This record gives sequence, structure tokens and C-alpha cells, in this order.
Amino acid sequence: MYGVLHKALTCWIESLPNGEQLMADVLETVDINGAADDYFRYYSNEQTNQFLNSIARVTGRTAEECKLEAGNFFLVGIMESGYGHTLKTLGNNYFTFLDNLDSLHESFIPSFPKMRTPSIRPKRNEDGTMSIQYYSEGASLAPFMLGALRACAAQLFDLEVDIHHRVKKGHDSNHDVYHVFMDPKGFGDGSDSIEGNKDHGVVELDEELTNDLFPWHFAFDRDMNLCSVGKFLAGRIKSKDLIGSTVSKIFKLARPVDVPYIFDELMNCEKMPVMFVVRQNRLLTPEQQAKVQEALAASETLGRSLNSSTSVLSHVSSNTSIGSSMSNVSDLGTRAAKLTKSMDNLKLHGELVYHEDRDVLVFVGTPSIRSIEELAIQGVTLKEMPLHSHAREILYGSMFQAASAKNSNAIDQKLADLDHTMFEVNQKKRQIDNLLHSILPPVVANSLAAGRIPPAERYQNVTVLFSDIAGFTNISSDIPAKEVMDMLHELFVKFDDLADRHGCYKVETIGDAYMVACGCPEECPDHALRIANLAIDMVRIAQQVISPLDGEPLRIRVGLHSGPLMAGVVGRARPRYCLFGDTVNVASRMESNGLPGAIQASYRFTQALPVDHPFEIVPRGHIEIKGKGLMKTFLVIGSLEDSDNEPLLPVCSRSEDIGPKLLDMAVKREDVTDRLAAVTSSRAAMRNRKQTNIF
Repeated sequence: MYGVLHKALTCWIESLPNGEQLMADVLETVDINGAADDYFRYYSNEQTNQFLNSIARVTGRTAEECKLEAGNFFLVGIMESGYGHTLKTLGNNYFTFLDNLDSLHESFIPSFPKMRTPSIRPKRNEDGTMSIQYYSEGASLAPFMLGALRACAAQLFDLEVDIHHRVKKGHDSNHDVYHVFMDPKGFGDGSDSIEGNKDHGVVELDEELTNDLFPWHFAFDRDMNLCSVGKFLAGRIKSKDLIGSTVSKIFKLARPVDVPYIFDELMNCEKMPVMFVVRQNRLLTPEQQAKVQEALAASETLGRSLNSSTSVLSHVSSNTSIGSSMSNVSDLGTRAAKLTKSMDNLKLHGELVYHEDRDVLVFVGTPSIRSIEELAIQGVTLKEMPLHSHAREILYGSMFQAASAKNSNAIDQKLADLDHTMFEVNQKKRQIDNLLHSILPPVVANSLAAGRIPPAERYQNVTVLFSDIAGFTNISSDIPAKEVMDMLHELFVKFDDLADRHGCYKVETIGDAYMVACGCPEECPDHALRIANLAIDMVRIAQQVISPLDGEPLRIRVGLHSGPLMAGVVGRARPRYCLFGDTVNVASRMESNGLPGAIQASYRFTQALPVDHPFEIVPRGHIEIKGKGLMKTFLVIGSLEDSDNEPLLPVCSRSEDIGPKLLDMAVKREDVTDRLAAVTSSRAAMRNRKQTNIF
């Protein structure tokens, strides 16, 4: 079906408080390329059911309830599609509006060639209520139609109606019936009934003139027998005993549907659009038409005979009728080409008029033709379409309308394809941006994407972190490279997550070394605080990764230093964002001269921390730093906010305390006792704090 239901469902969803999110959830689960609510697009039954069921799921409603809610938004799609002004021409009251809806549906066919047009037949009941018979060949849209009927009454006529679904299609009925309770103003005050002045219409038409004006008419009496057939119509029907034939044997009533072939029932269809189809077994075959062609070539003019004794208007006998019909064709080549086609149907669109004096019903209309293809299939020429009927204008109007709709649909499809392509492009762009931002800072990456290489900048307050794995040389020399790579990948992925969590920038990795900075390229006042928290988490989480060498948890050394540095992009091919300066060098020395499982920091780092920082820091003493000489260093052993974990004291293995190592190093130092005491007292202080927290 076309997107009428899709559009209405979308409008309803978007009207809900969280409609945007609900609609996003729906679109994620449906298999529809392009827009899911294109009014002019034809959707398969599977797509419509999938869209409807997805909406029912996210809203917690049944499919029937969703159709009813969507019906309330039926007019939104009509207005947006440009048909809103058309609704105003259907009548100035609710009853007349419904009575003319079928005419509007017929006009939609050129724009919606695949549409199976519904039929709506309102009837005014004696008790002041109204019954509406709803016929539809498609899926059950009765709840949607109920909502649409309410919406039209309220929004077009400011009319409050109470509609009940009395008869449902499929329950011993081939259509739905609605019972409507409404204010009498819904039927109008009769001002729309135009009688006109009948006193001056005194021309009586003879049979020949009637044939010329209404060449496609036919009439039948109360016995349902034909009593008149127009010349062009008779020229296409096997005409043996045509007059007096039962009308139902010649014509099938296509619209309105479900009307029995009873004279009084058909009288109720007066002033309604009707469509008859000539039964295929009553149409002339191409061979029979070929004989007529030979007769046409033999004689330029063939006489006409009228059977006036039994005809109210006119009946043309078989030979003369066909001759009259064919004499209107000047291009014999065109007619010959048409004869090669099988004329498998002839549809007539018009109205039924009751002739009171003769007590007959007369159908007046023309072939229902919407395209050149139908013109050829039905074997009709433009000259056979009466000028006064505007059938020619309707044909060309329908053709242009169909072409415009086709072009519009093609454009809409291209726009939908473009939207889908742009969506995919944006997805790829986001993936590329995310990848680029994982390599370079976003500010730098955006400049490079714009074709600019940002100049190097100086940052005054930056904290740099270096880490490496204790014993990595032994691991890499004794373990296969793939296992080493797997170990590093596992470890560095954990480090990456921590860096993102603490708002720090990962600069690079070289072998087992991991470098992080905070304070550049985006400056922040708490750079030392962030790095300290990151360092503590890195040491703890590294213990979750097992060394492939001995099965022991990994131990890393971490070095921290704060100060100024320069940062910028180096290189054009595979550019890198690099940090330069003494701050980087000192941070690297803090790590390389550090202790396994410990975080070593410089004095400048401790001064960069806020006064009320929560970290426990103990002095390690003065150590020899290459290029710097003796430097006073410190160990960050934990945070007061993290009392559940043991302090990060350096160890050489799981069972060996760092004491002997420090004692060995203290041979060249005078303050080893003080440093050992500081470490021991810090461990005791941590244990005391934990015991205090227990109570």
C-alpha cells in the first residue's frame, strides 16, 4: 500500500512526549531503505506490517489500537501532500463530503496507479443517524478508517461525532459498517442542493443527436433488460439480440461495489459515480474487428439504422453501428495496429439517471481511460470521446498527473537514496573521526582535516606520566612475539580506558612504554590530580594481567613530573603529536629510575597538586638522575579516598620486600634509615587507617 498509513503512524508517534526517541527505536528495527513515511511511496505488505508491529512494540499498544490512533492524524498527510484544498470541494457538510469521497478516490488513480481505491457509501437513517458502508480490498484498515472519519468530522466541520463499528468485514460480511451519531448540522441545511431553473430546457433530442451526444450510453427497464445502447458502445459488443438482453449479462457493475442488480437498488446509486465493465465474452474479437476494417476500406460511408420501436434513446444494429463507429477514424494505419491487440476489457465511467416518463435507468458516461496504454487496450480513439464530456482533457490531465507523480516519486526516491547515502557517509565519517581522534587530539585532528598544520604551542602547566613493565626484557626474549603482543594489547587497552575515564591524553606507546599527558592540548587546572589518580589505577589494574613468562601479575614502574613543555604536530605523512621539553625528559627518568610496582614522582609534581589533595606521598630520598644529578623523589602510595586497597609499596616479587633492595642502594646514601622508616611508618599508617574505618 502507499504511505498513507505510514505517514499517519509517524505523525502520531512524533506527537508523543518521547516521540523522537520512539521513532528512532522503530527505524532501527524495520527493513526499509529511505524514508519510512513517504506519502507517495508504495510499500509492500511485509514492510507495512513490520512498521506497524514495530510501532506497536515500542508504544505498548496493539496493532489495531495503533491504526485507530493513526487515523486521527490522517489529515496531516493529506495536507502536507498538497491535497488539502481538494477536500474543501467535496461538500459543505459532513454527509455530502462523505458522499463525494469516492470521486476523490477515483482522481487519485493517476498519482497512485497501484492503489486499490476504497469505497465509502453514507446513508441517512430515519432516526437521524447515519450508516457508513466501507469497502476495501486491502488489509483490514477499518480501525484506521474509524479514526480518519472522526478526524475529518472534527477538523473539517468542527463536528463531534460518536462512531460505532457495527459490522466488521469477514464476520458474514464483505464490508465494514459504521453507525454515526451526530448533530443534524452534519447533514447540512439543504443549501448545497441546486435545482436550477428547469422552465427553459425545452429541447427534445432525436435519436441520431442523442447517439452523437451520448455514444457510450445504455438504458434498461425495470425488468433489467437493455432498451437502448449508444453507437460506439454497440460497435464493440456482440450485438445479436442486444436490445432486450439482460443488462447483467452484458455489463458488470464495478463501482459502487456490492450493489445487487435490482432496479430499485440501482436507483439509489443515482447521482453517484458508477463504473461498468463490459464482460469479456461480449466484446468483439480482433478477427471480427478486422472484418469491419475490410468493410470500411470498401465503402467510405456506411448508413446507420436505428431501432426506434424498442429504443428509448437509440439502438444501433451490429453492422451499421460498427460502421458508424469506425467511420470516425481517419488514420486506418492506427486502427490496424490496434486490431493486433486483444481488447480484453472496456470500462465505462459515468452516472445513472432515472427517466421518469419511460421508467428506465440511463447510464451516461465515457470510457474510463487514464493513459495512452489504456486507450490502446480498450480500442478507443480520441475522436470517439465526446467533446462536451471533457474526457479528452481528463485523459491528458491524468497522463500529466501520472507523469508528474512518477517524476515526483522518482525524485523522492533519489532524495531518499541520497539521504541513505548521506547517512552512510556520515557514519563512515564518524568512524574515521573517532579513529583519527584516537591517534591525535581532536583539536589537532580537525585542523589537519581542514588542511592546516597547527603551529607548536607552549603549555606552562602539564603533568606527564611514563610507565613500563618490570622485567620486560626477559619476557620479550624468552616468550614468542605473538604472546608478547597479546599481553601488551590486553594491558594497553585497559590503560586506554583509564586514560579516557580520567580525562588524560594518551600520547604514544613505544615497546612496553606508555606515555600520558594532562594539561595539553587542552589546558586544565587539575592536571596533576588527574594524572595521580590515573597512575594509581594503572598500577592496580596492571596486576590483573598475567605475565606469560612466569604466570605472575605484571608489575609496572610509573614516573610523574610536572612543568612546562612544547607540543605540536611533526611530519606530514603519518603525522604525530609530540611533546618536547625538559618536563618530558624528567618524567621519563622518574620512570626508568623507579621501582617495580611503585609510582615515583618529582618534587615539582607534588607542588602541582592542590593543597587538600587526598594522596599519601612518602619521600624516597635523593637519587642520581642522568643529566640532572641528585633529585629529590617521592613515592605515591595511595589515596585516602581509597582505604579498601593496600598501599602501593614497591616489591621485587610477591614474597620479597623492597627493604633489602633499598638497603643495598643505601650504601651510597646517608639517609637510608630515614627513608626505610618513612616507608615502614607509611605502611603502618595505612593499616591503622583501615582499622579505624572498620570501627
